[in-house]
Amino acid sequence: MATALLATIATNAHAAEFGTGPWVKGYSDIFSGILPPVPGVYVRNDAYHYDGSADRTVFDGLVQIGVEEKYLADIMAVTYVTSAKILGGTYAFAVAPSVVDMNVDVNVGIGRFTVPVGPVNIPVGPFSFNFSDSEVALGDTAFAPLILGWNAGNFYWNFTLFGFAPTGDYNIHQLANTSQNHWAVMPRLAATYFDPKTGWEASGAAIYSVSWENPATNYETGNILNLEGAITKNFGPLGVGGVAYAMIQTTPDSGAGARLGSFESQVFGIGPIVSLTLGGATPTPLTLLVKWYHEFDAENTFEGNTVDGAFSFKF
Repeated sequence: MATALLATIATNAHAAEFGTGPWVKGYSDIFSGILPPVPGVYVRNDAYHYDGSADRTVFDGLVQIGVEEKYLADIMAVTYVTSAKILGGTYAFAVAPSVVDMNVDVNVGIGRFTVPVGPVNIPVGPFSFNFSDSEVALGDTAFAPLILGWNAGNFYWNFTLFGFAPTGDYNIHQLANTSQNHWAVMPRLAATYFDPKTGWEASGAAIYSVSWENPATNYETGNILNLEGAITKNFGPLGVGGVAYAMIQTTPDSGAGARLGSFESQVFGIGPIVSLTLGGATPTPLTLLVKWYHEFDAENTFEGNTVDGAFSFKF
């Protein structure tokens, strides 16, 4: 269960309630700009593991000190590509529910101090207090009522309007929640260049998240820009390369529950990616990938490591 220190000690507290935004950092990777031209149902399943820490962060409008967070999320994105065309682009829609195993540890340390007892100062401490909580439950759900994709030669691009629904488990009195307990809208623009002759592929995506207020805490996380990219060299079915992302908060937190001031956060991540496509040019190839991100230069948010393994296929 959560223990908290009040905002009187929070002058350097971390921005964004729960220390993060609604978008899953680094979710966009290879071929993210390509919307398949063949109608049908496409599935991608990610096992996304994050392990990070923060000196201070905000949970439920209060400050937690020395926070370590580990979670494993299973995210299944189901996309239906239609035969319809809008503005010359292929129309599709998608939904991505999740299940989350969340573990949070809070370590509060009190250094050595003295207590006057009559004419004598008695040394006391140091003390260390540890509190932890865990939860396995449904997570929040992303959905996309509008996806439009285009291409011209080796260039591909798409626009997606994502929504973010608080379908996970949330309790203001617990530390480990699988929901952020607020709605959000997240438009994404993604592009890919792929030359099948040389095997080189480069993809990039920009996502801008706008969050609604958490009604339990009256806390509204500021807007966040996520930039994500990948560059790979494909050797037949095998692809190897690098991935990177940036999470940059562009507006301050607000609302009656944001008692910690208008702090803004950022973090960057970089690492390798390997992919393998089985089935070749068959109508239903299976693509496997694994990637790792190491985070750095974090300000007012968690910093750690992400490992993501995924597979995708067409029904």
